Amino acid sequence: MHNYQRSTLAAAAALMLAAAWTPATKAVADAPSYYEPPKFKTQVKPNYPDSARAAHETGTVFVKVLVEPNGTAKQVMIAKSSGHKDLDDEVLRVAKESTYVPAMRDGKPTMAFYDFSYSFTLSGLAETAAATSASAQQLASNPKNVSARMALIEANINKRDYAKAESVADEGVKLLPSDARLWSARGAAYYSDASDNDNSRLSAQEATSKAKVAADSYEQAVKLDPKAASPSVAAAAYALYGFHLWASQSYAECIPYADKALTASPKNFQYLMLKGDCQSGQGDYKAAIGNYQSAAQYDDKKNSTISSRLYASLGLAQLNSGDESAGMQSMMQAEKIDPKAPYAYQNTATYYITKNPPNYNAALTPLIQLAQVQPTNVQAQVNIGDIYTRQKNYKAAQEAYTKALQIDPKSGDAQFGLAEIAAAQGDVKSIDGPLQKAIALSPGSAALYNTTISQLLIGTNSSDRLGDAARYADAATKADPNSAWAWYTMGIVYADQQKKDQANSALRKAFDLFKAKNDQVGMNATNQQFMTLNGKDNSLITGSGRSQTTNQSTSPGS
Repeated sequence: MHNYQRSTLAAAAALMLAAAWTPATKAVADAPSYYEPPKFKTQVKPNYPDSARAAHETGTVFVKVLVEPNGTAKQVMIAKSSGHKDLDDEVLRVAKESTYVPAMRDGKPTMAFYDFSYSFTLSGLAETAAATSASAQQLASNPKNVSARMALIEANINKRDYAKAESVADEGVKLLPSDARLWSARGAAYYSDASDNDNSRLSAQEATSKAKVAADSYEQAVKLDPKAASPSVAAAAYALYGFHLWASQSYAECIPYADKALTASPKNFQYLMLKGDCQSGQGDYKAAIGNYQSAAQYDDKKNSTISSRLYASLGLAQLNSGDESAGMQSMMQAEKIDPKAPYAYQNTATYYITKNPPNYNAALTPLIQLAQVQPTNVQAQVNIGDIYTRQKNYKAAQEAYTKALQIDPKSGDAQFGLAEIAAAQGDVKSIDGPLQKAIALSPGSAALYNTTISQLLIGTNSSDRLGDAARYADAATKADPNSAWAWYTMGIVYADQQKKDQANSALRKAFDLFKAKNDQVGMNATNQQFMTLNGKDNSLITGSGRSQTTNQSTSPGS
């Protein structure tokens, strides 16, 4: 019997860099009353460079302009850099294009330095109410005024009123579907929404949906006019959606978007990592290793945590391909780059847990190391508890889950661990209390939690527990009808209950869902169970286990 395991791999660091449209502001120093400093005659404000938006760069650029008595800018220089060349260069450009009023001393023009700055921030510069109102009025009088519409979209992005920005952009592309600028602005609105750091306001499904609109909008913009969006900006949108697909285990769908990002930005190591992640998810470890190795060549090494994740991902792919020596060397390199980054420890544990049979003792070692280098890592304690639960060391499991709850009382996974202990012991009466608390803390995990409880009850090998296992499996399929593992578990329960027709139906459903995601591990596991139930000549992979009249599965119990 194949027991489903909750993954030990915590959520990976975000590959994409969020972006925001951030116009700059100007600061003017106070001056003695007898002296009037230079000022702008015509101020050209900077745009947020596309490269900076894609990289989520922020900072303040301090500028010195030597203004002659006739108002000419004799010298323009950066007094203090933002730390980002593209931001500095944009500010230099607009400083040179602007015109100036000279300083006045005792009523006479004089040469003087004009000091000002532009700040590029995540929240951006909110337009004044008057400017926003003017754009809205212009648009109301002429809905096809592209400049006013784009200004209003940008203003609402800066205010983080993404719903309004998206609504204005949606109306624009409906009115003028052939205007590439509006498609690009729509992409920016949805991308800013999906990539906003405060992502707790969006569910995973909502964020994925918005990321898809952003990617599709930029793709349409570039199709209409290749210059409508910077390749780096479009690439970031493609990769953001690809990341969401990877996170939802839609590996086959993820790869084309990783490819689109790489076409636009072929040397971006994070996009190469994304493609490797999706290939690893499919079990194509050879291809994944190639992309991870290419990513390592282009890695700018500015972020040790990301570099550590790269080598940990490479190591896991090498281990899964059968090259344990190379895999462990890569894991050691990941630890060397950033000893406190979690990925090498987590991936090593994942490798041992997913071996057949699992090597729980070997998996414990890196997780305990992780708990030592990151004492406040909730997931490390949860994973340790998971292993102790499956080793039937319930006292140690209780201690690990309790530590996790002490670190974060709102951890759904930690609360769920208490339900796991009860299920593993067949103590059905003690399951629902902590389970419902866990679901309340992490609603999106309801299907996963119920599936795991069902599997643990099956693992007790007690026929008295099969009815309870079926109840939790059914709750899992209702919580998420597209959860392949939930349907797989339902099939196992039905098989153990000698309900062959219902078991076959559930297993076919699981297989179809795994196949849609090109999840080879799930497909193989489901097919093995199907052949065990129906004979080795009946395979869902070859099609011999399918109806001769339909390739669609039916609902369990039909």
